Amino acid sequence: MARPARRVAGHGHRCGVRYERFPGRRKAVPAPARAIAQPYTFGAPVAGWVTNQSLVKSKPFSAQRLENWLPTSTGIVMRGGSIKRATIGSDPVESFITYNAGGTKKIWACDETTIRDVTAPADAVTPPAASVTGQTSGYYSYVNFTTSGGSFVVAVNGTDFLQLYSTTFDWTAVNSLATYRLNFDAQTVNFTSGGTVTGGTSGATATIVKNVDNGSTGSLMIQSITGTFVDNEIITGAAGGSATANIPGGVVQVSAAITGVATSALSHVWLYRNRLFFIQGGTMKASYLPVDSVTGALGTINLSGVFQRGGSLLFGATWSLDAGDGIDDKCVFITTEGEAAIFEGSNPAGTTQAEWNLVGRYDLTTPMGKRGTMRAGGDLIVATKEGMVPISAAINKDAAALSLAAVSRNIEPDWKREAARRLSLPWEVIKWPDMNYAIVSLPITADGQEAWSFVVNLETGAWCKFVGWATRCLELHDSRLFFGTNDGKVFEGEINGNDDSGAIYYTYVGNPDHMKTLGRLKTVHQARPTFLSSTPFNPKISFSVNYRVTLPTAPDAADGGTADLWDSGQWDVAKWDQAAPAATVSGGQWISIGKTGYVVQPQLQVTGFLNRRPDVEFVQLDVTFENGGVVV
Repeated sequence: MARPARRVAGHGHRCGVRYERFPGRRKAVPAPARAIAQPYTFGAPVAGWVTNQSLVKSKPFSAQRLENWLPTSTGIVMRGGSIKRATIGSDPVESFITYNAGGTKKIWACDETTIRDVTAPADAVTPPAASVTGQTSGYYSYVNFTTSGGSFVVAVNGTDFLQLYSTTFDWTAVNSLATYRLNFDAQTVNFTSGGTVTGGTSGATATIVKNVDNGSTGSLMIQSITGTFVDNEIITGAAGGSATANIPGGVVQVSAAITGVATSALSHVWLYRNRLFFIQGGTMKASYLPVDSVTGALGTINLSGVFQRGGSLLFGATWSLDAGDGIDDKCVFITTEGEAAIFEGSNPAGTTQAEWNLVGRYDLTTPMGKRGTMRAGGDLIVATKEGMVPISAAINKDAAALSLAAVSRNIEPDWKREAARRLSLPWEVIKWPDMNYAIVSLPITADGQEAWSFVVNLETGAWCKFVGWATRCLELHDSRLFFGTNDGKVFEGEINGNDDSGAIYYTYVGNPDHMKTLGRLKTVHQARPTFLSSTPFNPKISFSVNYRVTLPTAPDAADGGTADLWDSGQWDVAKWDQAAPAATVSGGQWISIGKTGYVVQPQLQVTGFLNRRPDVEFVQLDVTFENGGVVV
């Protein structure tokens, strides 16, 4: 008799059916279900450009690369273009000076030897006539200051006499001698600055510090007068010049002297408690003028015993505990080595603590330039090698930990790298409230360096990078942004839709995203972006995988006169070229992606070349994807 078959628990297959073998029973097991495509949404990188984090667990809504896209609280928007407004020569534009008082608004661009009015140049190529000549440095510090005697610009550069501007007498060099104006008419030979002028009748003499020549008429700014010039006498210049004096009331004093310190030693100026304060360049000394005055005797503050790391004073500023000016304002002195001394009080010559008192000495790191500061509320933020550091953080943290409190912490690796590469030229920071961002210049210091600027949203603190603007210096004038370049050009930014007839390349690469399935293989099949726009654009969507960023070639620029295209098909059905249309939301079409990896990074590229400022906001990117298994 045959023995019965032995049953063994386990798995088996029969006729294509999978089953389990157990003593006494069999149970069919269904085949694994097919993978189903799932939806996923990448939100716009409102957190901005973030590079100081783990790639495995990146901050949500952040970008590994964000160029020419400005993050807002709702999405990212395309920056505007730039237009060349003036040329002041072939030397670098080292700084700007502005004047705004009594309805008069002016802006000057400065190179090493001249100061030129670029408020309304005749054209963008021909250098305008110099307002000031014979200088030895173009890197100025200046303030606008209104006193009981008028509204002024006070500018210093540390090597030349202080320059004082008022609409009543134009620019005047101020030193330890008073300056006077000698008007003339019937000029037959032009005068030369620096020579001596002599009165033919009176025999009076004076040194010409400036010639304001209007043709047959004009004015001589003079100092060191000997004798008394009289009306209608012939005046002649030792180095050339002949005209008739037109001074029925005598010569007019336009500037009193600044005594105590040679104004050519003053390298930085700021306003504190209705006084002008100055740094004496290359020293540990600061100076100050009387209250409500642009001239007079300079007092001196010697800070040699306050600081511990050597160097010299670089700049000073006002720091406040609130958002306005008041009795809680404090005077900050910062050295080239990154030490800060904070004083309170209103009278540096006072003998009591209530009048002038040292609050403390604190450590920062090396400042990036005397104009690399920004007020945020009442706080003072200083651009240093470690980042944008608030003074309020310096009083509570060791210098080694300041990067943790820096406004620029999200881009710390990039900031430190560029600070090391571009340290030889000063950086500048301009806050632009109308555009809700601040821009940090990154001057080009060597051949091959990129034309970049760092930009931060003032509301959210999100960062991005503007590529294509060669910002040697920056200035905000009449709510317009200007920047100067190394080759003597002056540009206006955030205007038009191209960079001086060149294309603008907008690039966004998201930080690595595991799409909530860490370690699993996934395939992105399709993608559909959503934009809010009223101007043409031609986007290109792509993906990189497994931490290796590879961008395709940039798309063609959108045609400003035709409807926008999505690849080779119509972008939805909306027309984007209507006259002044309202912004329209569109989800666009689904496009094929076909990228597989463990981690993915969304990418968006647009090439801008419009004759108007772009109005495009990227909101989100919807995708469909499929999960795979874990391969071992």
